Amino acid sequence: MPIQLSGCSEFCFGHFHSFSPYFAQALGITAGSDSSWKSPSGDFAFGFYPLVTNLYLVVDYYTGQYQLEIQQLDGNILLSAFRFSGPAYWFSATDNNGNISPNTSINSGITAGSNDSLLSLNGDFAFGFYALQNGLYLVGVWFDGIPEKTLVWSANRDSPAEQGSKIKLTIAGDFIIAYANGSILQIYSGYDTSLGTMQNDGNFVLRDGSSRIVWQSFDSPTNTLLPGQVLVQSQKLYSNAKGSSNSNYSTGDFMLEMQFDGNLVLSAYHFADPVDYSTGQYELEIQQLDGNILLSAFRFSGPAYWFSATDNNGNVSLVFSKTTAFMYAIFVEKNSMAYKMTSKVPTPIEDYYHKATINDKGNFQQLSFFKRNGSSKWDVVWEAITKPCTVDNICGVYGFCSTPDGKIANCTCLPGYSPLDPNTPSKGCYPNVVMDFCAPNSSASNFTIQTLNDADNPNHEFADLARIQQTDADNCKKEVMDDCFCVAAVFNSGNNVCYKKRMPLVNSRSNPTTNNMVVFIKVPVENHDFDPKDKKESSSCAVLLASFLSCSIFAVLFVAIAIYHHPLAQHWVLSCVRAANLEATVINDSELLSDYKRFERMALVGVWCTCSNPTLRPSMKKVVQMLEGTVEVDVPPLFDAQMF
Repeated sequence: MPIQLSGCSEFCFGHFHSFSPYFAQALGITAGSDSSWKSPSGDFAFGFYPLVTNLYLVVDYYTGQYQLEIQQLDGNILLSAFRFSGPAYWFSATDNNGNISPNTSINSGITAGSNDSLLSLNGDFAFGFYALQNGLYLVGVWFDGIPEKTLVWSANRDSPAEQGSKIKLTIAGDFIIAYANGSILQIYSGYDTSLGTMQNDGNFVLRDGSSRIVWQSFDSPTNTLLPGQVLVQSQKLYSNAKGSSNSNYSTGDFMLEMQFDGNLVLSAYHFADPVDYSTGQYELEIQQLDGNILLSAFRFSGPAYWFSATDNNGNVSLVFSKTTAFMYAIFVEKNSMAYKMTSKVPTPIEDYYHKATINDKGNFQQLSFFKRNGSSKWDVVWEAITKPCTVDNICGVYGFCSTPDGKIANCTCLPGYSPLDPNTPSKGCYPNVVMDFCAPNSSASNFTIQTLNDADNPNHEFADLARIQQTDADNCKKEVMDDCFCVAAVFNSGNNVCYKKRMPLVNSRSNPTTNNMVVFIKVPVENHDFDPKDKKESSSCAVLLASFLSCSIFAVLFVAIAIYHHPLAQHWVLSCVRAANLEATVINDSELLSDYKRFERMALVGVWCTCSNPTLRPSMKKVVQMLEGTVEVDVPPLFDAQMF
């Protein structure tokens, strides 16, 4: 029969053959006193267990508010605040199969830099702070059973945490990252959240007091899927940033999306890819998460560079089978195969780790890792892209893609351009000289026409300035020379068509499919003896830089130079301005925020000076007036309007 413990000023000792699961009075044992509660046989004891560090493993029961309960239905051992009917703040997670999962309880925390983490029972996965090479940390889940410690999910990929930051599950039910600087990032907020568990399948879950899952990392993937995970309608994976290493896991340029129309697509989403890849040029989208209604122009990007062609057949989901390690798309209503990806995996599957990732090269791949070989690596099992240079924007703006072996993309710059980041050529390039080919004093002596054999510059029909039928290579080259708005053209000898291209140039590449093509590109002549003081009208970097320096605005200088050198930055800044959201881009920079109006003016001037239509660029006199604030700086025209 149950024995109730009451009135004990310290932990009660005795021989108990059974006990009530409810402790109704204050129970306490003093660390270092050798006090403990012993079993009737004397074989076991409960209390403070001394550690070699003179610390103790502590359980503290506050007066009359807590219970230790062995649940009869599923065998869980619960420690909870029963007097307030609150959820359990710790339980053993013993399920009907006898599995016990590690957990983190309310008010407990994991600290960045402490090497603390939650391991899954099988030791395959860990949850905690994932250390980056730059000394910062991501809150995430990673493969812990291999030397590489591969990250598969992160809650703060774009906001790494400093040492001393904490992961907390609060009494209020909030799952948060408490940064060392005092800021908070909320991962989940729920009323009845009581426990976090790192499961054997790599899924980190939050449970309520009844052990029901209220949130899970599988529902908010970053760039990776694991066996047992499903990508449902409207869910997306985003690649890491280009040139990713163990110091940069921020959101990159490429996206895998399970669209509402049932199509699974890969796209370079920074180019405003559409949700519905139709033949039109605009889309009206009602965003599911925040209810915003957006009207956007997506014609710059064209269609996805890879898709499953499973659209218009109802609800479709991407499944990564836990039992077979095969990956495939299914028609949900019909419960039938829609698109098969994996046809063969290494066996036995339990001897391998498996994952599917969209990488920083824009490819979606399924990979495996042999568990029992210390020198093993991730091997490709299946991949969506077999020709790397067919990925949109693989080498960035003004970049050129070639592949020596058909497997690896080699990025360089087009003639007349230099890499934005020499260490990561795939980030794109900027012009060595910015020249207005339509200026009154411009002539053919100001530029040369460079030829790239067996090359192409595809960006779909939306990027074509004009198409000239039934022509030849010489006439195509002359079209580039004579048209001041045209900087490049592609001649296809297979159909005798000249494709005049718009600015900026993207997707320039060479591969086996471009053997009958040649690219003509207009390159300004560099005058190394040129004295910037003699130039009256200039959009060059030197003059623009001098203008900024004359205003002594060093905080704004780097932002303006970035806008000047990178055409995509122009689009980004302009989009932020038109959305009245430019301030949000520098929300963490107190120096810029202290002089925000000046920063805004400089950003707008930078966009005006790099306008893709040379005739719209302001004169140097007007630039100076805008910088000084004597002339109002209007919002530049839409990027698409300049280009098309």
